[in-house]
Amino acid sequence: MSKKIILQSSGIITLGLLTISIFGTYKICNDGENCINILHSFFIHFLPIIPLFLLSLITYRMRDEVYRAWLRFAYVWIPLSMLLILLAPEYSSDWMYPVVKGTVAFFSSLLFIIISLALIAWKHFATRRS
Repeated sequence: MSKKIILQSSGIITLGLLTISIFGTYKICNDGENCINILHSFFIHFLPIIPLFLLSLITYRMRDEVYRAWLRFAYVWIPLSMLLILLAPEYSSDWMYPVVKGTVAFFSSLLFIIISLALIAWKHFATRRS
């Protein structure tokens, strides 16, 4: 995929997620609990798209080698984190290890940002030397 397509598509999804976050599921959905659950599920499952958008903004003006290295990582990480969020339980019955969709989404997004920034910085400085 090209830089422009990833930037635009992740930007549109991020805008939708921010709209849900700002207005809240209760204000957007007037008809009932089913709509609220669907919007909440959409928000949690697509949460890793927000860092994807921010990092695609960072790599948009960089060299193509840096972008391609980061994109290869993102192609693996984003679907994997979305699958882990899908498989995580909605509610935890264990007080000691609260592994639920929200914590899996948060930590997968946090790890994505940290690893991506390290990869982008490493590749950027490696391509500057040569």
